[in-house]
Amino acid sequence: MTMLNLSRNLFVPFYFFMLLFMQPVQANDRLQLADEAVANILFDYDGSFEFASYKVDENGFVDITFASNTPASLYSEILDKLESHPAIDGVLSGKGGPSCDLF
Repeated sequence: MTMLNLSRNLFVPFYFFMLLFMQPVQANDRLQLADEAVANILFDYDGSFEFASYKVDENGFVDITFASNTPASLYSEILDKLESHPAIDGVLSGKGGPSCDLF
């Protein structure tokens, strides 16, 4: 077996091995970056933990639910920040959560 054939025989399995393990790392990074972005945006709003709950998937998409009595202006403001953040790939939102005593 020549050196060229040996390197080809080793490269192909190594390449597929790297592909298998790089995907989950990238997905985990996207999830973490999007989760940090949502947490930082909501941190700017006092009591947001009482009127919003969210989940981020491995692709960086956010599913967020606000209290049903969240003021429209506050809802729009937070939603605009979430949708425009570069680490967040998409937002699914609604105001279907239980009402909050803050409002």
